[in-house]
Amino acid sequence: MTTFSSRAYHGSADLLLLIEFARRATGTRWPGTTYMKAGDIVWALYETKPGDANIRLWFDGSGIAAYALFEPPLHVDFDIRPGLALDDRIASEVMHWAEERRWNLGRVGIEAMPKAYAMLGENTISTKALDSDQQRISFLKRTGYARTDRFSMFYSRSLAGAPIAQPELHPGLRLRHATDDDLGARVEVHRDAWSVWGPSKITIENYRRLRAAPQYDPELDVVLEDAGGRFLSYCIGWADTTNGIGHFEPLGCRHDSTRRGYARAVTLEGMRRMQMRGLHTALVATESVNQRARVLYPSCGFVEVDRAHFYVRQLG
Repeated sequence: MTTFSSRAYHGSADLLLLIEFARRATGTRWPGTTYMKAGDIVWALYETKPGDANIRLWFDGSGIAAYALFEPPLHVDFDIRPGLALDDRIASEVMHWAEERRWNLGRVGIEAMPKAYAMLGENTISTKALDSDQQRISFLKRTGYARTDRFSMFYSRSLAGAPIAQPELHPGLRLRHATDDDLGARVEVHRDAWSVWGPSKITIENYRRLRAAPQYDPELDVVLEDAGGRFLSYCIGWADTTNGIGHFEPLGCRHDSTRRGYARAVTLEGMRRMQMRGLHTALVATESVNQRARVLYPSCGFVEVDRAHFYVRQLG
């Protein structure tokens, strides 16, 4: 029987290990869908402190076997190295750890939850499974998790073929990438775009740290600004050059600037820059509740390739 050990996250060295784990998992599962990609890992962990009790890694003789990221109050994202059977005890260890984290919080009222999770219920723990991942779905069902109506949508677009043209803009608008001189403006447009889901945690200080993180490419941090220098929309692109894949996380547009093609402009510009780096495919994901994104991405040529439903278990 394989022996696994586990420990808390140790900081920057572990971030590099997880980036490599995600890159390998993406390549192994391609052209199928994966869970967190390399850029997702960086976006989730770039400011995480060593010893964070909400992040755990499992190891075997081949390196990282699994990881789990618990997002209080009730959700856990995890992945297990492709090739390890989900009926192995490691899957049970991962979910037992996550459930303990959830139990330690006790009952959390709906009013205290982020809007994104409130719909999952106040006395639950949740995780996701790709619709294409029958092994994980079977494991979750066996251990008392039930599928909900909420899901994430995964999109893909080929970057092969004709060069993507620069988006056409109204006079006075300009596409460029954010620089070190734009920290305040860049943070402000992000906070504005995501305020509908609750207060953003992004600050000038942690955005500065993101810009120094592994995998971050400033030229893929695209912004659209008006004649007065106000940022209207933005996106961050991540380039996985090992697998030839680019993906977006996050992407947003100001509330007073929606339905004008601004989010589409930064998306197309981001893909154009990915294409110029020799990447063959662009990926993006959104939640089922985000109706605007579900219109935006197909308008940019993306095709839905998979879904990941939320699975929840009621606590006792």
